[in-house]
Amino acid sequence: MHKAANKGGRAMLKLADVGLSELQAFEAVYRCRSVIEASRVLDLPQPTVSRWLAKLRDHFGDALFVRTPRGMEPTGTADAIIGPVRDMLRIYRDRLMQDRSFDPRSTNRNFRIAASDFGQLTVLPMLDRWSADQAPRARFSSVAVDRHSLAAGLESGEIDIAFGGFPALYSGVIEQTLYEDVYVCVMRRGHPLLDRDFTVEAFRDATHVLVSARTAGHIHHEVEARITAMVSPENVRLTSNSFLVAPLLLGQTDMILTVPRRVALIFKAQVDLEIMSPPFDLPQFKVKQYWHERSRHDPGHQWLRQGIAELMAGRPPS
Repeated sequence: MHKAANKGGRAMLKLADVGLSELQAFEAVYRCRSVIEASRVLDLPQPTVSRWLAKLRDHFGDALFVRTPRGMEPTGTADAIIGPVRDMLRIYRDRLMQDRSFDPRSTNRNFRIAASDFGQLTVLPMLDRWSADQAPRARFSSVAVDRHSLAAGLESGEIDIAFGGFPALYSGVIEQTLYEDVYVCVMRRGHPLLDRDFTVEAFRDATHVLVSARTAGHIHHEVEARITAMVSPENVRLTSNSFLVAPLLLGQTDMILTVPRRVALIFKAQVDLEIMSPPFDLPQFKVKQYWHERSRHDPGHQWLRQGIAELMAGRPPS
C-alpha cells in the first residue's frame, strides 16, 4: 500500500510539471506540423516551444512528432492525446479565462486579427487610433490568412478575429457583415481603353496584373478563377499575392488590374489611376468579421468586436 501511494504521488508530481503552456505548444505544433510555424502563431521564441515540446516528450515517454518531408508528423501517442489536450485548453479558455472582468484602460492583451494585407491596412490603423485613449496598452497583431488553418485558429483561440470575405468557414464560426463591396478594373490615366468601349473582348485582349488568393480561402479566389478562365495565360503578365503591391505594378504600362473598389480608391490618387466597371458581372461581396462561438462571452473579445463594427459602420467607402 505504501509503495502504491508513493508511485501515485510521483505520477501526480510529474503531471504537475506539465502546464497549460506546454499543452498549448503541443496543440500548436500538432496543428501547424512545424515548430517554427507554431512559435510564430504563439508569438513565442522557437527555443521556448522546442523546450516545452522536449518536456512533453519526456513526460509521455514518446517522440510525439517525427520529422518528415511533409513536416512534423504526429505519432500514435500524439494522435491519441490531442483530443483531451484540446478539451483541457478549451475548458480553460471558455470557462475560466472568460469569467475574468475586462478593463480596457489597464489591459495589455494582444488581439490577433487574420486579414489580407488590404484588410490589415483597413482595420489596424483604425483600431490603433480608436484604442489610443481608452486602451493605451492594448496591442493588435496581424495573422497571415491561410484557408487550411483559419477556422482551426479561430477555434483554438490563436486568432481572435478574421476580417474579410471568407465563404467556406464551418459551423461554430459566427460572422457579422461590416460592409459590402464590388469589383472594379483599374488602369493608368491615359490608358488606350479609356478612349473606346470597354467590352468583354477588350478585357480578354488586354494584358493583366492578377492578384492571387488561392491559399487564403478568400472570396477573391472566385474572381481570380473567373479572370483566368477568360484571359489567355500569356496575357496575365504579372501575378501578385498582395492587394497592396498589385496597383503599384501598373505603373506606366497598359495592363489592367481587377480589385475591390475600396482597394482601387486608396490607390486612385496615389498612383494616378482610373477606375472602370468591368464589362461583365463579378460578384458583389460582403466583408465580415468572424469569430468562434467559444469567444462569444469573452468581455475583451466583445469589446474588440463592438469596436470593429462601430468603426466600419462609420467609415465611408470613398
